[in-house]
This record gives sequence, structure tokens and C-alpha cells, in this order.
Amino acid sequence: MRVYISVDMEGLAGVSHAKPTQRGDDGYPAAVELMVGEANAAIRGAFDGGAREVTVNDSHGQMFNLPPERLDPRARLVQGTKPYSMVEAARDENFDVALFVGYHSRAGHPRGTIAHTYTGRITLLLVNSRAATEAALNALYLGALGVPVALVTGDDALADEVPDWLPWAETVAVKRGVSWQAADSIHPERARSLIEAAARRAVERAQAEGRDGMRPLRLEPPLDLRIDFAHPGQADMAAIIPGFERAGDRGITYRADDQETLFRAFLSAARISRTADD
Repeated sequence: MRVYISVDMEGLAGVSHAKPTQRGDDGYPAAVELMVGEANAAIRGAFDGGAREVTVNDSHGQMFNLPPERLDPRARLVQGTKPYSMVEAARDENFDVALFVGYHSRAGHPRGTIAHTYTGRITLLLVNSRAATEAALNALYLGALGVPVALVTGDDALADEVPDWLPWAETVAVKRGVSWQAADSIHPERARSLIEAAARRAVERAQAEGRDGMRPLRLEPPLDLRIDFAHPGQADMAAIIPGFERAGDRGITYRADDQETLFRAFLSAARISRTADD
């Protein structure tokens, strides 16, 4: 089994506020330590479950958070600002299964801890009229490559959202979302133990059940994307991209014939929208 692990920071046990997730904040080094702990827990579980290769994608912020020497030496590490962001390198390798660690609930969730979707500029993302998280969006891209997502960890708000998109996936809730910048978290050691066990189960199930159990996420085309932004100027900028149309006060829409195109269109819109704030 070749296992792909995408690791974010906002969904880690012990992270309850956005500031420590930002490089330069006094709390950032401690948040990195939490990220290392949960990443290594997932790596250990994956190997215990039968993985022969594990690749970790550093998927938070500028995406060079994990100190390479602190990671389990059996794993490879993808770092840096990447074109395909949280799922970079997935198309370059023939992965059998993916695990999402430290993820968070969607933009607009009423109580998810540090809830957002790729950027704070986005207030709501819909795919075929269904509210989508980063986990769902990334799973759609991986699904286009034939890679199922078998584990998602984060807060309980995210755990409640996962079954709507990935009903077969293992979930681990390492904290209870109290509000946007507050959480009731279990101890990091307990979280690592739960994640390690869930990663092992996820990989074991992927081997035993195959595509009958852990399925790549696939939707029938056409695929309709809607993105609502924080203010109209961001939507104006993103609507310049060919194929996008303005919708409502702060929104844009796009129709795609396949999941990879949908994902690429979303990334393009999210990135160009920031120019409205320059």
C-alpha cells in the first residue's frame, strides 16, 4: 500500500485560536510541535496497517511548517508553496489511499474551530448545491485520480460533515468546536493515540475492502461550483477567469465536466480573489 497523508494545522488537538497557526506568532512553535505529533501518529498507524510507502504533504499556510528531521524517517515529505496545494504530488505517484490529518470544518460553519475553506476570503463553497469542506474538495481531486480518502481528523464539527461526502472514511474528533476561535480539546497524547489507531484501521480496511469499501469520491458531471466571498470586489476579480460568472452580491459560479477541472478552477479563483485586497 502506498499512502498519502495531507496534514493541516487548524484541526489539531490543542489548537483553538487562529493566531498560533500563523508564522511569527509566539505560539507558532508549539503549534508546529502539535502538527509533528499528529503527523507522526498517522505515519506510524499507516505503516502498522500495512503501508510500504508513506508520503506526507505539509498542507498548512505557506506549507513549510514541519521540521523534516522531526518527521518519522520512513516517510517522504512534500513542502513549499505548491501549485496543487493540499494535494500536491498526488498525481505524480500511484497512491492507494489518502489520510487527512489536522483538518477543519467549512467556511460558514456556525461553530467549527477556525472554520474556513482554503482562505478567509471565502464565506461559502458549494459543489452541486452542497456545502463543501476542504476535505470534500481535496477528496474530489483525489477521486479523479482514483485515490480514496480513508481517514479525516479534526474537530467534531468536521466529523459531522464528513459522512455527507465520505461515508466510508474513518473519523477522529480531537476537540469539540465551541466557537470560531474556541475549542474543548482532548490532550495531544490522547489525540495521537486515537489517530494512530484510526490510521492503522483505515489502511487495513483499504487493503481488505478495496474499492468496494474505501471508494474514490466521484460525482456525475456536470459539476456546479459556487463560491461566495467576503466582499464583492473579490468576486469581481475571480469572475475574470474564463468560465466563471458573477452571481448574487458576492458570488461566482462555474460549471465543470470533471473533478480535476473543478478543483483547478477553485484554486484559480481563490488565488486571484486576493488581488482585490492588494
